[in-house]
Amino acid sequence: MDVTSVTNATRECIASVRARSSWLDGDGELPWDRLAALAEERRFAADGVLTRQFAPARHLFLVAEGTVRFQLRLEEGNEDLDVGERSTPWTAVGWSGFRDLRRYATTVVCTRACRTLRFEHGPLAALFEEEPRLGVVFLEGILRQCFERLADMRARLTAYSQTPVNFARALQDEGEEEAYNRAPPPLIELLRRSAFFAPLDEEQLRLFAGAVESRYFCRGEPIVQQGSPESGLWVLATGRVALNYSPPSTDEAFALRTISEPGSVVAIAGLPGVDAHGASVVATRDCTVYRIDTERLGQVLRDDPSLALALVRRVLWLASMHLRAARALFISRRFEKERLAVGNLLEQSCTQLSVHSPLHTVPHLLGSQLTVGEAFAIIERMAGRGDALERSLAELCQEMLRDVRREHEFFEALRRVYHAVVTAPEQMPARDVRKLCARGFQQAFRRVRYVVEGEENLPPAAGQIFIFNHLKNHEHNTLPNNFQLTLDSHFVSAMILDRRYGDGGIRVVRHSRGSEYGHQAYYDRLGHIAVYTHESDRIEETPEERQTRQNEFFETAGGYLRAGTNLILSPEGTSYWTEDSPGPFKPGAFRLAASVEPEPLIVPVAVAHFDRRIHSTVCAAVIKRPFRVSDVLPDPRDRERVRAFLVDLRKTYHGWVEEARRLAGAAAGS
Repeated sequence: MDVTSVTNATRECIASVRARSSWLDGDGELPWDRLAALAEERRFAADGVLTRQFAPARHLFLVAEGTVRFQLRLEEGNEDLDVGERSTPWTAVGWSGFRDLRRYATTVVCTRACRTLRFEHGPLAALFEEEPRLGVVFLEGILRQCFERLADMRARLTAYSQTPVNFARALQDEGEEEAYNRAPPPLIELLRRSAFFAPLDEEQLRLFAGAVESRYFCRGEPIVQQGSPESGLWVLATGRVALNYSPPSTDEAFALRTISEPGSVVAIAGLPGVDAHGASVVATRDCTVYRIDTERLGQVLRDDPSLALALVRRVLWLASMHLRAARALFISRRFEKERLAVGNLLEQSCTQLSVHSPLHTVPHLLGSQLTVGEAFAIIERMAGRGDALERSLAELCQEMLRDVRREHEFFEALRRVYHAVVTAPEQMPARDVRKLCARGFQQAFRRVRYVVEGEENLPPAAGQIFIFNHLKNHEHNTLPNNFQLTLDSHFVSAMILDRRYGDGGIRVVRHSRGSEYGHQAYYDRLGHIAVYTHESDRIEETPEERQTRQNEFFETAGGYLRAGTNLILSPEGTSYWTEDSPGPFKPGAFRLAASVEPEPLIVPVAVAHFDRRIHSTVCAAVIKRPFRVSDVLPDPRDRERVRAFLVDLRKTYHGWVEEARRLAGAAAGS
């Protein structure tokens, strides 16, 4: 790296700033020479580092030539995450020094040799205080770049969004009460409370209040459209809005985040550096929005350039908050590491947060399913009663953790089901305990996105054998006693059988191992039929004893079938991941069916994605046409014919599982 003359580079830079400014009006020459005196040219080789994340922001760089890459350090020791690359002349690096935080938000590395102008933030800020019009013009160019980077980050973010905005679903807001005609708070009080207007004094706030018009929007009504030049600062007074973004490659809108904090600036255009709205804003609840007419403020800002500079700094703060949120959401959606994203978000603000702020504990509480609820309680409390920064960060956390909250509610529902089953009164019959269990799982699955197809194939009468491909459990659903409630089998029981026949049926489950107290306590109380598998404790028995045990199973299971109770079992005898499902089939289910009079139907159910985190997937079940064993196996004692039948059925079943996966994928994109 070397230091050389800056004359030519400075002239080029000043010419670029002047050419792109909409604030210059020719009413007076600005002291460009004083700006030039603060600049020095710096050259960096490829792989040279301009800034390091979280280091004090002492310098601003304007990259005249070369390419730079912006990176986020997620955890100490991990590789940095690329969040953008720029090669546009006069790319600004280190502009976070203009904000109160004054620490670099990213690490910036040269991917090609770079020629830059470097300014010290201290002298630059002092110059802008003395010459605020110069500060407005200079920061106008920085703002344009900031919103360009925000658009790039949002475009990358939408690539990992599961679905475009579905307004029909977004407007349901199940369980929320709509508040109509709620009176907005007094305007000055709202502006005082707003994080955006916090640095402004009372006289300045009244100048903004004098340019306000109040607008009321009904639920689902658009407030501003992305790309619209309609000028104004739009401040939310009551209700809630959604920010949606359409990337250049499509007309579809993708959900970015929702905002409900009164005093939040939800849209902005018509100010230096902000020519048009960067996202669409839609009311998701009836809301009142104050529009501050920036055209009416225009002359006031020109007469008071110090106020104009203060406003531009606040717009830069707002853009940086949106950029920070977009990067955090990108981490969350791209890597499904919400704790990491929240930790990174809070770490960028840790020097501004009070050391006593409960938000510091949130990333740690998110580390365990058992303390996630405490994290949400803190976030909710800070969103309502924290200071301006805490409220803003808490609302961003709520948005990033929306699906995690749904997942946590599902986990808590699983805990309630387990507790209800194992603590059911001794005198309660197993049939009633199973009914209690089914009702609990129906409540739990309300937090899960799922789709069922083929219900027309369900037999009109109960007393049939339902087979399904058994899937593994995701570790997120492990209860504190290390027991995992199998989601696929409970789904078939509670969401298909119980809803159609008024009874969830009897399951065939494996015998618990000696150390599996939770497993044994749960299934013993439900009264299901237990059989030994390779996952049970090994038992020593003679062939005669084994045959006796099998006969007893056939007799017990056959009794339930003849009594009109459905039987649920997996022919595999163990579980697999969706991609590998089903595993090899065993003949027991089919020999059982052949041994019962009258012969029951075999009803195949193919399931998919119950082995994934429920917050980021759609689960699916496909019910196929029933058949009788006697129609496909004239002699179930013919071992070769049985073996060939099981191989063929497994191949067919694999196609059904793929069908369920496609169904889930289509539902995720609808």
